Amino acid sequence: MTKIMFLDESGDHSLDKIDSSYPIFVLAGCIFDLEYYSKTVESKANELKIKHFNTTEIILRSYDIRKQKGDFSCLVDKKKREAFYEDLEEFIKSLDFKIIVAAIHKEKFKNQYFEPENPYNLCFRFILERAVMFLGRSGEQLMFRMESRETHNDRKLAEVYERFRANDCFRSSGQVMFKKEEIQSKCLDLSFNQKTQNIIGHQIADLAAYPVGTYVLNKKEKNKTFEVIKNKLHNKGGKYLNYGLKIYP
Repeated sequence: MTKIMFLDESGDHSLDKIDSSYPIFVLAGCIFDLEYYSKTVESKANELKIKHFNTTEIILRSYDIRKQKGDFSCLVDKKKREAFYEDLEEFIKSLDFKIIVAAIHKEKFKNQYFEPENPYNLCFRFILERAVMFLGRSGEQLMFRMESRETHNDRKLAEVYERFRANDCFRSSGQVMFKKEEIQSKCLDLSFNQKTQNIIGHQIADLAAYPVGTYVLNKKEKNKTFEVIKNKLHNKGGKYLNYGLKIYP
């Protein structure tokens, strides 16, 4: 069976200027069975969009929804906002998919290393490792779909992907977990999509990334949206830390 992972981020990956109100970078990957995604997810998303915005052209974006900006300015109306949030939550709950997320505390990361790696690239590597572990010995294959940024950034991510496929995957103990030939058979391909293509998989990943970021920054604060997302995180025996959620450092 073929699966597809859509990835999107929350926060700025730059280490030069760190926003003190959100000093974190999060990359979220949402994994769907390809056939299920094509036949079910897109149609459910379009139903939600038509119900609340009378169009399928609107792009669900966490920041714009929270700030009631642009196409979501109608959400300043409390009744409309509450109705949309309720349906959006039910939409996410109803979908059959798994999430793998990597989050980096940028200030800690910057202070720990003399020449720290690009947080976006590092998060992607963390997700690739966990995606292969997620597939395990199932024989399933996975396609990766990134949201395109600038060409040179896409090229760097493609290099991370190809380097990962070119080497064995090891456990922290040094034991070989997957040989490179098996990794290559599992990881089918990587491609980049533009935001204007209105791909719902990327929009779901965007919606998942921010609540994970707020949880990582303050685990004690009530976070209703994260409670929804938490149930979708890849886990082992109910444990999602270091499986569906990697926090670094």
